Amino acid sequence: MRTSKFFKTGLLLFVASLGLISCGDDDKEPEIVVDPVSENVEYYIEGKVVADNAALDGVSVTAGEATATTDENGQYSLTVKDKKTYTVSFAKEGYRTVSDASVEIANNATNRSLVTLNVTMSKEGVAVAVDPESDKVITEKGEGETEDAQTVLTIPAGAVSTATDVTLTPYLEAVATDVTPGSKEEAIPMTNIAISSSQDAALNQDVTLSVANASSSDYYFDEVEVYEKTNARAIGDWKKYADAAFDKATNSYIAAIKKGSSLNKDYSIRVKSEKNVSETKNDEILKEDSYSNAGNMSATTYDIPYTAKLGWEISASGLDEGALSLVKAAIAAQEGGSEGVYTVNKTFTAHVSGDYILYFSCKAKYVEKEYTFSIAGKKVTVKVKHYLGVEFVYTNQSSSMHGGGTIG
Repeated sequence: MRTSKFFKTGLLLFVASLGLISCGDDDKEPEIVVDPVSENVEYYIEGKVVADNAALDGVSVTAGEATATTDENGQYSLTVKDKKTYTVSFAKEGYRTVSDASVEIANNATNRSLVTLNVTMSKEGVAVAVDPESDKVITEKGEGETEDAQTVLTIPAGAVSTATDVTLTPYLEAVATDVTPGSKEEAIPMTNIAISSSQDAALNQDVTLSVANASSSDYYFDEVEVYEKTNARAIGDWKKYADAAFDKATNSYIAAIKKGSSLNKDYSIRVKSEKNVSETKNDEILKEDSYSNAGNMSATTYDIPYTAKLGWEISASGLDEGALSLVKAAIAAQEGGSEGVYTVNKTFTAHVSGDYILYFSCKAKYVEKEYTFSIAGKKVTVKVKHYLGVEFVYTNQSSSMHGGGTIG
């Protein structure tokens, strides 16, 4: 009897201990970890470099201490830490260095967000020896090679007083696309031309500058102007210099560089336009999802992949190929790089605490524009959609707060 009593008491204690162990498992605290994505703030400058409408690889890209090299697709990626405007340089042997491009990480940028800067680079022109006694025809390719040349400078005998080497280099300034909403009329660059001379002296007479038309002679811009750069070191310091005339015989725009001007000067060939820019939009979702670690008390990791859309595309319903090629060339000078939307794959590894749920959203940022030009006596309007970058928003929430999740 006494033995039976002790047995029953021991059995009760054993059962009670099992209950305590079970309660201990239920009360286990979730493992809370620091998420490197939220702790390490960084932003990305992504873009594409082209030359002659083709991807340019091997370009050294620098923004402060951040460096990269373009790949076979002409694409690069820079990682930066601060919200500010960055000066970005692009360099490759044989090409005109771009040293003053700029792009902004805005004050309202979210962590791990992305902005884009697309750039067109140009080959350095070939120097040509010019003497006072001879006529000279100079292109970016050298002396007299006018076939397929983009720019031509015709210097008559006597225009210079001393022998000098002259180089002609067409280029486009690398500027971030215009995202200021509203409508405006402006003369936009088709191309810029850097004229350099080893001897800086004033011209004794006018010389002729010609710029090739980007389509057949049946399609040309009606209102073209020439601007001169007033500050060689600053982007945007241009003033109107003269009007340019279209010459159907040579299929080019022609203007005179006047007597008394310097041969060391940059000029810009611009077409009058009307431009309408929308507000910046972010309603295009690239990826939106969640990952649940609810009920699991151990922390885990989760990869967040998405594909960004960058670049720009033209919509020109009903426009024939001749007018379209003309418009594309002018718009490329404003939007950077060449027409086309390309993609960039990004992946972040997040740490998710025990009993937490991860929510994330990646949205494309873009603007829509309308450009209107006068081409061979007719008004032509095209639409452009330019992808500016990606807004990345995510949050980790305890499952006890779960109510569908919010990701901004």
